[in-house]
Parts: sequence; structure tokens; C-alpha cells
Amino acid sequence: MKRFTAQIRHSYDTIVRMCRVQDDTFCFGRKVLMALLGLALTVLGAWNLSSVAGLVFALVGCWLLVSLNFPAKNRAQSIMEALHGEYPTNRYEFYDKHFVLLAQNQDVVDYGKIMRLVEDDGYCYLFVSAQAAYMLEKASLGTELNPFRTFMEKATGLSWTKPYKLTTFNLKTILELARGGSGEKRKKRT
Repeated sequence: MKRFTAQIRHSYDTIVRMCRVQDDTFCFGRKVLMALLGLALTVLGAWNLSSVAGLVFALVGCWLLVSLNFPAKNRAQSIMEALHGEYPTNRYEFYDKHFVLLAQNQDVVDYGKIMRLVEDDGYCYLFVSAQAAYMLEKASLGTELNPFRTFMEKATGLSWTKPYKLTTFNLKTILELARGGSGEKRKKRT
């Protein structure tokens, strides 16, 4: 029995957003280290700006700070080149034990293959690996968004999380990263 339908019309912005969410979800530790190293080098360089070494430290530190999202942007650019400017529209149908992606190639995905449920303010991401996810617009679910979220938690045994952000980095984030994940755990399936 079909429970929910959803869709997404991809664009340049959705692909960049997807890659950034993927990076924020699975590579956040790298971003934190880059930010801390960049900050340290910038401060060290600014402190000794009159020397060549200080100037180099400041430049490298600034470069690290402004390039935090470079890997995500690079991955998005590769995806866009592979699409040759033709952005797909993906439709999804959700059933009791699986969901179906209706696109050029029809994918049937068992809920057990989903490893992480992530959401931001406009989209839901169903990650099947650190490199692959299904993205859908929340607006396409309409009033069914909350029932869909509850259904997916029960079907996968996972909890919805938000991508990590440097602007909301705190002690809880550090503890989650130390445990090796986003804090979500598999629940027992009933």
C-alpha cells in the first residue's frame, strides 16, 4: 500500500545544497580541524605580520578559512558536469517496506539500507551511504510532512538529525563526533 509521495525538481542550488549537507553530515570533523588550523595560522601570522613567515601564515590561515566548503562545491561541480545541464525531477513513492524512486532508472530501496535520516529547513535526505542520498522537498509532502517523518523513523529505526554547522558547534557536537556519528542510533525494529 502506498503511504506517501514526494518529489524534487533538481537545480544548480539543490545539487550544491545536497553536497554541502553531505559534507556537513559526514566530514564535519575535517571542517572543524580546518577552521581551527586556519584561525590559529591567521592569528599567528597577524601577530608577526612584519616577517615573510608571518605573512605566509596569515595567507594560508585565511585560505583555509574561506575554503571550508571547497570539497562540497567541487563535488557539486562534478555532478553538474555529469548531468550536462539537464537537471532531473525525481518522484518518490513510499510503501510499507520500501520506497521507489521514479526517474530515468527506477530504484527500489528497502528501508534497512538507509543509514541516516537528515533534514534541513527545506529538504529531507535519506542517506544510503556517506556518498549517496535521496533528496526530497518537504513542501512536496504538504500536510503529510510530520506523518512522513514519523513513518520513516519507525520504518528505518533511525531518528532525524540536522546537518552540523560551525555556527551551532558546541559541546554536544564534540561528544557526538567523538562517538563517531550524528548521535542517532538504530532502535530495535518492532
